[in-house]
Amino acid sequence: MYDDIPKPTVRKDLRPSTRATSKAGVRKNLDWLRKNCRKYQGQWVALNEGIFLNASESFAELRGTLKNAGQLDIALFVNLKTDM
Repeated sequence: MYDDIPKPTVRKDLRPSTRATSKAGVRKNLDWLRKNCRKYQGQWVALNEGIFLNASESFAELRGTLKNAGQLDIALFVNLKTDM
């Protein structure tokens, strides 16, 4: 059912991120979602500070696209699928 979601890996060498999203960025993402969620219903979307980066029905495809574009480290992934 969720074949497109990669399996999690456990890494012990990770440190907490210093690039947390700001309150303003969270608000911008929520505003974007309120305005556009119906348009992208059934897909994964990637946002950054209220800016749409890309969308796809497949998480793996979206992640690959953002990785190739150099945007993976700034992306917030949101699942807008309704059949969960």
